[in-house]
Amino acid sequence: MFSHKRRSPLARFGRVGELMYHQLFDKPARFIATGFTLTILLGGFLLWLPISQQEGQDISFIDCLFVATSAGTVTGLSTINIAEAFNLFGQLIMMLLIQVGGLGFMTIALVLLSVTGRKIGIRQRIIIQEMFNLDSPGGTIRLVRNIIVTTVLVEIVGMFLIALDLFIQYKYSFGKALYYGLFHAVSAFNNAGFALWGDNLIGFQQDTTFILTIAALLMIGGLGFTVIADIAGKRSFKKISLHSKLMVLSLFVINGLGVLAMMLYEWVSHLGSLRDESFFHALHIVFFQVVTTRTAGFQTIDLTTMVPLSIGLMMVLMYIGAGSASTGSGIKVTTAAVILKNVWTYLRGQRETVLMRRTVQAQAIQKAYAIAVFSLLFIALITTLLALSQPNLSFIGLFFETVSAFGTVGLSLNVTPELNSFGKFLIMFMMLLGRVGSLTILFTFATQRDRTIRYPKENMLIG
Repeated sequence: MFSHKRRSPLARFGRVGELMYHQLFDKPARFIATGFTLTILLGGFLLWLPISQQEGQDISFIDCLFVATSAGTVTGLSTINIAEAFNLFGQLIMMLLIQVGGLGFMTIALVLLSVTGRKIGIRQRIIIQEMFNLDSPGGTIRLVRNIIVTTVLVEIVGMFLIALDLFIQYKYSFGKALYYGLFHAVSAFNNAGFALWGDNLIGFQQDTTFILTIAALLMIGGLGFTVIADIAGKRSFKKISLHSKLMVLSLFVINGLGVLAMMLYEWVSHLGSLRDESFFHALHIVFFQVVTTRTAGFQTIDLTTMVPLSIGLMMVLMYIGAGSASTGSGIKVTTAAVILKNVWTYLRGQRETVLMRRTVQAQAIQKAYAIAVFSLLFIALITTLLALSQPNLSFIGLFFETVSAFGTVGLSLNVTPELNSFGKFLIMFMMLLGRVGSLTILFTFATQRDRTIRYPKENMLIG
């Protein structure tokens, strides 16, 4: 059956092994989804072992699997208090899952192959191409090396800034400050949103050094590795790619509009939760909440005290998410930009969709609509199933939870600990879907082939 193909490493197991190998590697989307799933299952098992848990704790396997899924998909949702549940070893397992989830397990695998002197073949390069949405497999090894170097440098700088703040201002011991600095730098850069404090980051609400450090890590991680490499290589806004330009502008446009809107809802409005705060205190809280809502699950305010308009705004920000090839999820900024510009192009009666003097290809426009539509369908389906299986919980809370899981953001209206087993599995699926992408999940099962038969064209009544 596979005589025309290269003999696989699983050939020693016969035709079944050969079939499994080619079913995975001949379809990168399937390999990515399978790899993430296996990584999460392994992480859940390790967290379930007594060696990972605090003395006297007896955490169920499903809760351990939920936390592993959340860490592996860099989400931040948790059904338990991780600081109280897991000891140092368990927290290190979580940190490893966050790192693998942020970088991508294939990135780690290629680094290990490179270090051991193994040859990296075209199959592995194609998988990296699929994982980071590259145009071709060329330059993937250089990109992987740049990713590792960038990650190490940014996380080390972030670790020391956080550690110094904890050591000087909060009198942590130097060793504890370093460990907390490392954990939260990894969690922030990979947009995971996990914190080792029970109230997340509410205790640091007005700590400018701490908040700005976390926010900077979130924004750098949310830009995407290809954007960072592009900016570092060309060092000129005019010379960088269209994708990179859109991502840089999104930091100012989306974050700026988000901050303005939330300030109106929470500080100007007489119903807002920050109406009694000073302008700069309110701005401090709102700025961080807008930044973290797009990509991570940190919070410096109790979300249940916020007005419904702010909750709606956060859901929009979570749905849009971060950039392609970044540590964040959502439909991605470029997807939203292409759809909005294409709609505007249609309304103006123009034929081509142009962004910053560059024509967007028709295939990219189709992909953008497919991502947005299928993502909405998945969100609607999971929210409906949650509402049917969890009638005791508010619909808005479940809707928010689903969007948060899809965007791998990790914010919650205190719904996560109340989920039953079925609800936990639904949110776990949504976190995995958000991390690998709705189209990747669909491509895992779908067979792609072009039509060989052409049919007559006919106009349809639309709208």
